[in-house]
Amino acid sequence: MQFIFSNRVRTVLLLCAHFVLLCSFAAPAAAELLDDVSMSSDTNGGADAVVRFSVPIQYLRHFPQRKSLSLSIYFNVLGDTPREQWQNYEAFRSPPSDAVTRFTVTTRDLSTGPKIVVHFTRPAEYIVTPGKDGRSILIHIKADKAQRKDEPEARLPVEKPVVAVAAVPPVMTPPPAILPPKAVPPVESVVPIAPPIATAPPPVAASAKSKPAPAPQVVVPKQTAQLGGMDGLPRFPKIDPYTLPVEGKVLPEAATVEQQTLRSNNQAAPLMVAGRDALLAGQMFAAIEAFNKVLNLPPNKYSPDAQLWIGIARERSGQQVKARTEYELYQKLYPEGEQSDWIKARLRRFGPVATAKPKPEATKPPPTEFQTTQYGSVSSYYYHGNSQTDTVTTTGTVETPVTLSTTDQSSLIANVNMTVRSYNNEYDNRLVFQDLYSANFLPGKDNTNRMNAAYYELRNRFDNYSTRIGRQSALGGGVMGRFDGISGGYGFLQNWRVNAAVGRLSEYTLDTKPTFYSLGLDFGLASPLGGSFYYISQNADGLLDRKATGGNLRYFEQGMSANAMLDYDMQFKEVNFLTLQGTLNSEDGIDYNFLLDRRRAPTWSIRNAVIGTTSTVEYLLQHGWTMEDLIALAKLRTAISNMAQIGMTQRLSEKWQLGTDFVVSNTTGLPASGTKTEGGTIGDEGYVDATPSTGTLWSISERVSGTNVISSNDISTASLSYSRSNTQSGTSLMFNSRVFLEELWTVDGTLRLYWQKDDQGGSQNTVSPLLRVGYRWRNDITLEGEGGMDWIKTETSGVQPTKTTRTYFSFGFRWDY
Repeated sequence: MQFIFSNRVRTVLLLCAHFVLLCSFAAPAAAELLDDVSMSSDTNGGADAVVRFSVPIQYLRHFPQRKSLSLSIYFNVLGDTPREQWQNYEAFRSPPSDAVTRFTVTTRDLSTGPKIVVHFTRPAEYIVTPGKDGRSILIHIKADKAQRKDEPEARLPVEKPVVAVAAVPPVMTPPPAILPPKAVPPVESVVPIAPPIATAPPPVAASAKSKPAPAPQVVVPKQTAQLGGMDGLPRFPKIDPYTLPVEGKVLPEAATVEQQTLRSNNQAAPLMVAGRDALLAGQMFAAIEAFNKVLNLPPNKYSPDAQLWIGIARERSGQQVKARTEYELYQKLYPEGEQSDWIKARLRRFGPVATAKPKPEATKPPPTEFQTTQYGSVSSYYYHGNSQTDTVTTTGTVETPVTLSTTDQSSLIANVNMTVRSYNNEYDNRLVFQDLYSANFLPGKDNTNRMNAAYYELRNRFDNYSTRIGRQSALGGGVMGRFDGISGGYGFLQNWRVNAAVGRLSEYTLDTKPTFYSLGLDFGLASPLGGSFYYISQNADGLLDRKATGGNLRYFEQGMSANAMLDYDMQFKEVNFLTLQGTLNSEDGIDYNFLLDRRRAPTWSIRNAVIGTTSTVEYLLQHGWTMEDLIALAKLRTAISNMAQIGMTQRLSEKWQLGTDFVVSNTTGLPASGTKTEGGTIGDEGYVDATPSTGTLWSISERVSGTNVISSNDISTASLSYSRSNTQSGTSLMFNSRVFLEELWTVDGTLRLYWQKDDQGGSQNTVSPLLRVGYRWRNDITLEGEGGMDWIKTETSGVQPTKTTRTYFSFGFRWDY
């Protein structure tokens, strides 16, 4: 392995690598949701951006659907960590690119309706799909011509076919959007009715009262944005003018082959226009349908082009096997066709078929010169909150108003996110550092520093291996959380990859931090059907803490996805978690999603035996406890969480979207565990009171989103939800609008109303307005300020009502470089 670095780059990398190794074993990890944002170029000149999360997630929906300055992606957080513990307004900057406009990814509303907001510097076109690994979201971004002209940056490398496909569906970005047509009469894109044959009918003597027969209308196809030619695709054929049939007129049968060909050409022309426009709009299924109709007609002048472009449409939709079949059919039908050379080159990109003999390994091209880029963000925000509680105390018959005011938040939070990248056509090196520092100004509170990532990563594009060393988030393999250590993988046979990881979990625990090793195998990386298997062994204080095997099985096709994940603990002989989730996109504009999740809360671990106590596993072992005793006690103190969710999203138009979600969940209760005498003496294992079950909780929510609702450039959302449990019910109404003013100012307003009642006659009413203002200065610095209030009125049966008013504000900046 040879690196071609300048002396300066080599020195920087060595110093940073030493820094990573020193720091990655020094600081605790944080409960941050985002892990990384990476990007690679596609063959159409655009880019595929992968937003990776530190925990498993379920993709729900996104809005606006295809093009906007700001994109909201909604999801569910899976796992046993409460949402309110995740960091809100966590921001990541996109890697530099000369293909697409820059953007930032920010977490929002994690406690009420988790989503990420992707804000572009200019309006962008995109396609959003869930990642295959259950931990990521893929955003296909169309090439930005203005970016190439005005903001040249480092070009992203294009992944070569010899590299194992990443765990995301291989869907290409759509070509450029349709430009405004020239001034021509408006016509329908598809006219499937055949026109009359171009032969002159015999003259008919017209009476004085008869009206002249209408003449067939000649249609000149609309002039749209050019498809192909400059993006690695063949140029789309020119469509000749065609005639529309006369309404109500019966068409005669074609008498000759020439007449039949003219009719077929006339029928095929509007279908080719429809297929072209659908491709430009990113509507792959509509394009496939249009081209298929052309192929179902008798042979005509557009048949070869329809055979070619239906293959391209299938490839863009992720139907790789079907796309290959279409290309091979073109090669068979038109071996001397105009695009036969392009077809041969395209088929070579798919590699050999399964039954073909393996070809000799391709010779590596000479290495290119290394390019080095640095990017990231630095932010600092001050947060202040004050609460005032008004109540009435009664002494005898005298009622006395009491007001309690306190400052519950005063802190300065700084966040650093840095990446240094050096790459060429073979090697891709990255140094990543992410750190959060919180200065708490409340009396008696400590300052905290949380380092979330500090690692060096190397990827080889030709030999298809990668490795990371330092503090990093788990990429699967049964590793639960961030860890300090080494991970790596090697891809072989194009569809397979072996993975390994070894390290030490970096979160705080009562005992010493567990160490582990993990082995895994991925299969079907370049196929719609694939998955993975893993084995993990984890130890703490020399004891077996976790021993598990598991994996996932997934199927991804354009318009449909399904993913099943299982983790089985071999020490406890119990299923740790089982998750089934999937999406279905129908052609009538309705998208469906579902989730079934059953998991232990928390995850099976021998340390669960001391949850809720001050005891430790080491102490219990020293006082005669056996591993069997600890496993039995851990089972008494580990609950089961169940959740089922089904959702529907209706794309009413490009402007409006309607979403519905129905969720049912419960968490089992736990019996009292441990020893506690009548005198109050507690045993070595500690004593934990019984915990009741939550009972069945269910909720239904309706969400409507629209663009240009209250202004000419805004994204607005209104939602109504109702929830019910065994003891209480609640209704929530929320409205949010994000307005963009001249692409420099953003005004984000939210109003939330909540009403809650319990079975004992109590109630709670909440009114929460919030206003957030941002200003982008000099294209890389964002100044932001936020202010809000919570008015809460609580009434309990037999007790005087309580009114609580909380005011809070924050302000700060984020520098993206």
